Amino acid sequence: MRLSADRINRKSPYWVIQLDELTFRFVTKNGILYRVGFYQDRFFLGSRAYHFFIANDSEASAPKDGDVFRVITCVLEEFFRQDASVMLYICDPHDHREAIRDSLYKRWFNGYTHKRRLTLETAEINFDNYIVYTGMILRNDHPEYDELLTAYREFVQRASSLYQIQPK
Repeated sequence: MRLSADRINRKSPYWVIQLDELTFRFVTKNGILYRVGFYQDRFFLGSRAYHFFIANDSEASAPKDGDVFRVITCVLEEFFRQDASVMLYICDPHDHREAIRDSLYKRWFNGYTHKRRLTLETAEINFDNYIVYTGMILRNDHPEYDELLTAYREFVQRASSLYQIQPK
């Protein structure tokens, strides 16, 4: 899979630079440097899915900036332009803001103009009072739609018994 910075830049409010086939970098009007992209899943669905990430590579905390949200939308639209794209996310718990991150994914999805083409399946996995927020987004016309939803739901049901996670 290769995403196109040219297509993203046609709509993006910030200029994105392509770092590799699936990763982009951009700088906001406030000088905040972001890296966004995908890496292939190795455990859950193998080559059929990609994890999405957003990283603030600046030392400074990021002020609210609606244009960041619009850049993310452009990147995700480019990703879902691919026929068999499946996006997974796990909300990073390092700073105890994972619930906020989960709500941002849901807000993006619910506010997305073309959401009727996609399905968002979310879950909260409880590891002995430690919650991991996760989700899967896939196109409604995906050739393995039913199988992927079933696999995700089964994985979520088994996850707390498969992995030992220690809160930080």
